Amino acid sequence: MVDSNQSTAMRLMSTTSMKRIKYALYGILACIVIYLMACTGAQSPEEEEEVTTLDFEVNFNPFPPKDLSANASDTDLVKFAWEEFLALNWKSSYTENSKRDYPDLNWRWNSDSSAYPDLLVWETYAHRTELRPYDDQMLPFDAPPHYSFGETLYPANGASFTLFNNLDENNEIGSCDVYGHVSEYDKDDMVLYQAKVNRDEYEYIYNNYNTKAKLLSATSNTLSNIDAYNAYYPGAGSTCNCPVDSNVICLPCGDSPIPGKSGETYQGAMEIKTAWRILVPEDDPSKYLTREVIVYEKSNDSIYYDNKVLALIGIHIIHKTTNYPDYVFATWEHKSVQDNDMGYVLLDASGNETGPIHANYPRLHPIPPLVEESTRQVHQQIAAMNPNSIWLNYRLVGVQGAPTNDTSSFSFFLANYVIESDTTLADFHGSSIGNPHDGQPNILLNGTRYSMGGCKGCHGVAQLTLGTDMSFLLDTVGKPVVAPDVLEHTPSAVTLSKLERYKQATAR
Repeated sequence: MVDSNQSTAMRLMSTTSMKRIKYALYGILACIVIYLMACTGAQSPEEEEEVTTLDFEVNFNPFPPKDLSANASDTDLVKFAWEEFLALNWKSSYTENSKRDYPDLNWRWNSDSSAYPDLLVWETYAHRTELRPYDDQMLPFDAPPHYSFGETLYPANGASFTLFNNLDENNEIGSCDVYGHVSEYDKDDMVLYQAKVNRDEYEYIYNNYNTKAKLLSATSNTLSNIDAYNAYYPGAGSTCNCPVDSNVICLPCGDSPIPGKSGETYQGAMEIKTAWRILVPEDDPSKYLTREVIVYEKSNDSIYYDNKVLALIGIHIIHKTTNYPDYVFATWEHKSVQDNDMGYVLLDASGNETGPIHANYPRLHPIPPLVEESTRQVHQQIAAMNPNSIWLNYRLVGVQGAPTNDTSSFSFFLANYVIESDTTLADFHGSSIGNPHDGQPNILLNGTRYSMGGCKGCHGVAQLTLGTDMSFLLDTVGKPVVAPDVLEHTPSAVTLSKLERYKQATAR
């Protein structure tokens, strides 16, 4: 709005007409007022009417909401996302009862003045290599952290291999490597990632498809049914509570009945992906959630695991519910990411870095004003209970509900600045990983196919081309994982990079 008024004022001032000069002065004055309003956090009259009438009084509950209205408004979706976030960042009860994905019911946001608890609920979710162990032997969900790779790994410096945060991915699905503070540190500050699943998703796979062969049979059958019937199985009315004998991947939906348990309902399948980096002297560690984590380094063709302290900079939460069986997608990031001189380097088909560092890359699609306002108001609520909370430094980026073909819809191109950085992922609206921008159908809901953008559209590719019910953790593209990625960039040990494998697997 400021730029538009300034250009208008310049045009008006170009004439000698006194009347036009008067109007130009009015325009300049309006620009000054708008500028001052922006600096003080005020909105224009239109924005004020849109934003200040919204109510973001969210509930601080130990369990995330199981579902929301099928006709949820954008505001409803934002509230739902924040209530998930607050619940998943609740203190875990694991150290007391060895129960994963369960909150400490004696803890409250307003009873703890520390920046954050020692262990959070989402941290106890199952890592992707627990869900898909290379030895093909899934363990019960509540077993202590255990990671199974195909390559022999060696400890460095007496490192622990049982920490809850295992950062075994060093790139954005083979699309690019991401780094922080690139002007000062070049490629020394690499962003690492991990993916996890909650109890409902894990136990569904554990109880039904707990080997690679069983899972492949089910995903293949699901894909065949989608192609033949435009549904997960013949006559399916939804993708919740599919019959077990249908042999399809049909992850639990939040608020759907649990078979054999009268009156009990699922939380719903949830997956979480987090992004981390090492802090440098320019960073203030008190502004980040930091953890001792597992990382990997290579020496003389051997991979060693080590423990280092890294900071959380991004987090995805996706949640399958009865009214949103194609998941609600939401993402948060540290508020400083665009000020940390982030850069990415594209990878070629063999996993080699190619071209220069794209430093200070732009955010391709802005965070919606509604979302920005939600962060401000939720931060106020958090600060009122604990002004030391670390979560005052993390903001919501957006949330996606029902799929749509409307590219101008709310959060259509949902992308996290440090999890979907390059144009392949940040601008995704295509039919496959190999065709990320062709605008063709990529998601199925109730017999209708949509061309959805952002996170939901990308995960829809896993549904339509891999038969994995929107999950990239349940396919056979490089899984079970042979070896973890290492802390610095090295060419892939396999012939094709992860991205190229996904391109081939999803090319249909």
